[in-house]
Parts: sequence; structure tokens; C-alpha cells
Amino acid sequence: MKNRIYRSICLTAVAAVLAAMFLAICFFSKQYTSVIQADLRDECRLLAAALPEEGLEKGVLPSRARATLLGEDGSVIWDSSGDPSAMENHLDRPEVQQALQAGEGSSIRYSDTLGQETCYYAILLEDGRVLRMSRSYGSALSMLAPIVPSLCLVLLGVLLASVLISARLTRLILAPIAKLGSSLNGELPAEYYEELAPFVSKIRRQRQQIRRQIQRLQNERDTVSVIIGNMREGLITIAPDQRILSLNPSALTLLHAPAGNYQGRSYLNLSRSDELHRCVCAALSGESADGQILEQGQCCRIFASPVLQSGSCSGAVVLLMDATQQQQSERMRRDFSANVSHELKTPLTSISGFAEIIESGMAATPEDCRMFAGRIVRESSRLIALIDDIIRLSRLEEGAQMDLCRCSLQAIARDTIGSLEPVAEKRQVTLTLEESPEVNLVACPSMISELCFNLCENAIKYNHPGGTVTIRALQEGQNALLQVEDTGIGIPAEHQQRIFERFYRVDKSRSKQTGGTGLGLSIAKHIVERHHGAIQVQSCPGQGTVMTVTLPLQGPPPAEDLSEKSS
Repeated sequence: MKNRIYRSICLTAVAAVLAAMFLAICFFSKQYTSVIQADLRDECRLLAAALPEEGLEKGVLPSRARATLLGEDGSVIWDSSGDPSAMENHLDRPEVQQALQAGEGSSIRYSDTLGQETCYYAILLEDGRVLRMSRSYGSALSMLAPIVPSLCLVLLGVLLASVLISARLTRLILAPIAKLGSSLNGELPAEYYEELAPFVSKIRRQRQQIRRQIQRLQNERDTVSVIIGNMREGLITIAPDQRILSLNPSALTLLHAPAGNYQGRSYLNLSRSDELHRCVCAALSGESADGQILEQGQCCRIFASPVLQSGSCSGAVVLLMDATQQQQSERMRRDFSANVSHELKTPLTSISGFAEIIESGMAATPEDCRMFAGRIVRESSRLIALIDDIIRLSRLEEGAQMDLCRCSLQAIARDTIGSLEPVAEKRQVTLTLEESPEVNLVACPSMISELCFNLCENAIKYNHPGGTVTIRALQEGQNALLQVEDTGIGIPAEHQQRIFERFYRVDKSRSKQTGGTGLGLSIAKHIVERHHGAIQVQSCPGQGTVMTVTLPLQGPPPAEDLSEKSS
């Protein structure tokens, strides 16, 4: 646009200069001809007034002037420039005809005799003759020839000035438009051409609309970024050339990839897993695929889907999920089902066997009947205890209602010692409660009592004759600590993380002898978790075990309690 305006102004200026010069030359030529005609008319009149009978001498006439005396019939009587006898009749000349009719006449034409443009003027004399004068002259261009170099210099100066002025005018004309264009990203100028008012108004409306759309897109982008960035699941988008377009931090964690910028790099830089490669290749070929990666004790599920646009695959989206806990839960569920079946089957088989013996009459004596009946009672008690533990564990997992109140941890420990004293004496184990200030906390007394009972019962069962079990109730900051320390067989380090699983036993043969169900520590862990506490194990084989339970003095949060009551 700038060049077009610049060229237009330059061409207009040049055309204006050339047109002005052409008009000036035309005007000068016309004026020049008019002056010659007026001079020739005056000279002819003066000459006619003083014309002698015999004619004029050539020296009397002005320079470049020619005089001709014609008879009434147009014949040449006298001529200042040639032989009259050799000249043709001039009656048909326009100026002669005008003079004969109107007394005077003039004309301008090319003279064959002189070979130039010639101005003629004729006057009718009193005696009927016609006096004609003529003067030849060159064209206006020939008159201007001496000043042509000067005119060219003037023309060049005008052209140069036109170029400079055109450039300045172009800048001045385009300055408001350029200012308007440069301010599209900021505030629009207050002054601009009136002709641009609709354009500016539309730009303002569009800018407002664009701002709203940009703000909406930024909010959506920020929302999506926050969601993706805080997802526990990993998300990776891959281009058709197998390069990463985007990924979130969880993807790096699940694939055990080091932190860094992976955008624009191949997804193989994240993981060399065959399953990941298979799923991505399938998604880029237009098919969904899934698989799993087992690495470093972690199970990562892969879900790869193609991104289809206009019927063609334009990339792939890979979703990564940590399935470790799910896999462990499934394994624990399978183990629980198998263990429950086994634990229930064992006493039921014994009960059934003893009952069949009695039914078949093999127990002939009353002593035998009492012996088998006693075994049936013991196995039934074991079965009932197992079922009760399973029911309590199920209620804890389902979020059974807790009746919270302020209770004393020392009082609960003393009651537990009183309940387990016969068992401890039978196994020759000493139960003691260390003296300490009273610790009061908000909790469910029945659950805390069961927690303390299970920990102490295990400490007694897995102890040596003559061993000790020491219970401590302490306060540490805003928490209450319950410690149960024994001098028993201890727990190997490889089993310490699994002793809270259902039916998990370190020494299965000893568990059978002690009659445990294998659910006591699992119930204890659930009780601690319901109270938003923590339980820790410190043990060394052959040296004993210390179970430490940490519980908040103020109990679980009110929101937790309300949700549990509503459930």
C-alpha cells in the first residue's frame, strides 16, 4: 500500500508538471502568434496610409516583413521579395478575399515561397487595390529551444522535489494507519481518519471478543494443565512420528524415568518396555491396546488409544495407571478367600470327624465320648472365634460407627492385663504396666480395648516361658503412645511388613499350637487407621518385639466421625 501511494503521488506530480509545461507552451505559442498578428496589422495600416503610387523601397519595410501590392483582379503589381511577373494570381488567398469583402483580412499558413509559417494581413486601399503584408516566424518550440536546458534542469528539480514530497506525504498519510496498526495489541489511538471509524469500531469489537476468547482458552488451558499435572495417572500424547507432544509428572514417576524435558523426543527415552512399545505402535496404527509393566515391584497398567481426525490417525494418547495396590488387593483377596476356606475347613473337618466317630459307636465308653465331645467343643470355639474375628474385621472395613468419648489409656491397659492374667500365668509370662501420668484421649473405648488386648495376647502367645510383656501408656505432644514390649521370639525383618495382613503367620506351626486365627494384628491395624493413628514394629529375632501405637489425643477429625455416623 505504501509503495502504491508513493508511486501514485510521484506519477501525479510528474504528470502535473508535464501538463503544465505543455499548456504553458501552447499558451505561449498562441500569445506569440497574436502579438505577431497585431504588429503586422499595425504595420500594414501605417504602410497603407503612407503608400506612394510607385511602391515602396525595400529598405523601408521592417526586417522579415514582406509587402505585396495587388490589383483589383488579384494580379501582383509589386512585391518586396520577388519578381511580380513570375508570381501567380493572389485573388484566391483568404486574406485577399476578406479584404475585398470587409476591408481587412488576415490568415496564417505555410508559405511555399518562404518555406515557413507565415502570418498575412491585407487592407483594401481607396483606389481598389489591396496591400498585403506578411511576416514569417518559427514555431514556439524553435523559440523555446535556447531555454530547453534550463527547462530540463527545472524539470529535474521539480521531479526531485516531487519524489521527496511524495515520500513525506506518504509517511504523513500512512502515519495514522501505521499507528492504528501498531496499537492493535494495546490501546487504540484517539485520533484517526474519519473514514477509518467503521474499521476501528469493528477492530475494537473484535479485540474485545478475542480477549474474551483468549481468556476463556487460557482458563480452560490452565484448568486442563492443573488437572493433568495433579493426576495420579500418567498421561502422554504422542505424535505420528513417535515423538512426545506432552506428558505429566506422574508419567515419569510410573515409568521410573529421570526428570527432564522430553517434549519433541522419542517416547523410547521414557522406557524401553516391550509392552509400552507394542501399545504405542498399535495406537499409532489406529487400534486401541492395553498392557502392563512389572518393574521394581510396581505394576503399571497401560491404555493406549489412537487420535482419529478425518478418518486418519494423527497421534496417540497413552494413559498409565498404578495398579500395584489393586494387584496387591486382589492377591490379598485371593489369599483371604483361600485362608478363610482353609481356616474354616480345618475345624469343621475335625468336628465332622469326631461327630462321625461318636455316631458310628466307635466311642464305646463314656470317657471316649467325653474326650471327643471336648475336642468338638474346642474346635467349635476356635471356629466361633474365627468367625467373630472375620465379622469384626468386616465391620471395621465397612466403617462401622464409633462411639467416641474421653477415656484413660492406663485404665484400658489395666483392664486388659486383668483379662489376660490367666493366659499369662498359664504360659508363665509376666504382664506389667509401667507407672506413668494418666493419658486421656478421645477414642472408642471398646476398639482401643480390643487393640490393646490383641497386641498383648500376641505378645503372650509368642513369648518364652519366664518372659515378660511390658505395657506403656505415654503422652508425646498431641499424641498418645501405647507400647507393648515382649521378650519373645521376635519377627524377622522380611516378615515385618506383612504381619498385619489377614491370616499371615510368621511361624505357621507355632500358630497352630497357640490357636490364633491370624486376624488379630489385621484388626489392630484397622482400629488404628480408624482413629487416624499409626502402628510401628521394632523387632529382632530371639530378642523380642516392640509394638508402638500412636493415636491423636483429640481423636479422629469431626468430618470423619460424621461421615462414619451417616454411613
